[in-house]
Amino acid sequence: MRVVRFLTVIILGAVLCACGNKPAVHARLKDVDGKVFEFADLKGKWVVLNYWASWCHPCTKEIPELNAFYEKYKDKSVAVFGVNYDQVSPDEVKSLMQKMAMHYPNLAGDPATVLGLGDIPGIPVTFIFNPQGQLVDKLMGEQTVKSLEAAVKV
Repeated sequence: MRVVRFLTVIILGAVLCACGNKPAVHARLKDVDGKVFEFADLKGKWVVLNYWASWCHPCTKEIPELNAFYEKYKDKSVAVFGVNYDQVSPDEVKSLMQKMAMHYPNLAGDPATVLGLGDIPGIPVTFIFNPQGQLVDKLMGEQTVKSLEAAVKV
């Protein structure tokens, strides 16, 4: 009986781990302007998801780089989104975006659970999803146009 229970736990664990590697095709996201979209609608694009906070110096320092990357690739095969780490209201995020001259869209809530990101270990942190919707990289620290281009292979 112990062997059967042990094997059941192992098999269940393997199934759960395998599910975590699948694309987050059923995730529904909303930006600070209230626009709702399905993560699956981004299929075919690289998705760059950057966690930031206004009090985080490396976060504020990388905003011009993220802006430049966004402007360069927004009409191509890359989508860029910010996520405020402090989870302030959408109106406050919009105010911070204006104050900090942030040009790329920001999400209204934390998508970590629905996208299977796990705990956010610190900021800034940038998650990279491939065009198939799979999480392929987690970049810790301040990013540049060059580092983002290398991550999304454009």
